[in-house]
Amino acid sequence: MTDDKNVNERINRLASNPETSPETLRKLAEKKPEAVVERVAENPGTKPETLEALSVHESATVRTAVSENQNTPGDVLQSLAADDSPDVRYRLAENPHTPETILDSLSEDENPYIAARAQETIKIMKSTIDQADDALLQENYTDAETLYRELLLNLEKMLGKDHLEVAGILHKLAATLSAQGKNDEALQLETRVRSISSLNEAD
Repeated sequence: MTDDKNVNERINRLASNPETSPETLRKLAEKKPEAVVERVAENPGTKPETLEALSVHESATVRTAVSENQNTPGDVLQSLAADDSPDVRYRLAENPHTPETILDSLSEDENPYIAARAQETIKIMKSTIDQADDALLQENYTDAETLYRELLLNLEKMLGKDHLEVAGILHKLAATLSAQGKNDEALQLETRVRSISSLNEAD
């Protein structure tokens, strides 16, 4: 019994360790008990394709963990926003890293607690964007750059690097950098903005 307990503890540590290889995490997600699968779903080293597979796991606890992992693709989050479990939808609604488009849909959820939570999270997100915009307008470029970079990181993880919302933040960050004389990086970002715009026009 003690040996079995030690083995289980080692497996749990392996599933939780961000240094565990993505392939090992995938195998653990396929073969091990729910508690281990949940650790895999929480692991920042878990690949998007593994998280996508886990997003339809029979356990709502596992699906909730998937909803909170920053590697989870935006289309998977969109599917989880319609999950049968109120707990999964609520955790999405309270997560400030959830894309605003998904929060908008959750703000009209049939469950009033989920809808209210999503509306509150939107207010918090808009507050961060407003803070960044205000800092830019007030020529507080250091603070504006920090806030825009944070927003950019979150949006890229949740929506993908070619989303139009990402382009909007890139443009503002480029303006902030240009104002500080960081022209080379600003030009690189504006090139990305044009590239994203072209990709979305093609779609």
